[in-house]
Amino acid sequence: MEILYDTPSLSISYDILNQWLYVEWKGQHNEVSAVTGGDVVLRLLQQHPCTKMLNDNSQVTSDWDKGAAWVGGHYYDQLARGGVRYVAWVYPPHWRARKSMDKAMQFVTRPMVVTFDDLATAYEWLRTTA
Repeated sequence: MEILYDTPSLSISYDILNQWLYVEWKGQHNEVSAVTGGDVVLRLLQQHPCTKMLNDNSQVTSDWDKGAAWVGGHYYDQLARGGVRYVAWVYPPHWRARKSMDKAMQFVTRPMVVTFDDLATAYEWLRTTA
């Protein structure tokens, strides 16, 4: 994997073998960090065009409800406009963070986003999509 961006709260890599972005969110997040991080992902997507993304929230420890509409609506729509067709989105174990993901999913119209409870299953699903 080629590391494109790495901070304590967000790491983004390009998986050369699978030709997708791996986006790993960590720790506490809120509306501001969701928007800021999402903008970084969109910028890096322009530099590394791909049709798939593995969005890993398994280490998120806070809710980000106020950013859910932006993430599910604007952010995912912009990912689709950037060429992303499939997203495997991994749930965090923390209930409040998981609730924020479920709220964001209500706003997603594209690309195809499938949620998973573990990284291995998400990885395998994404690897086998068209």
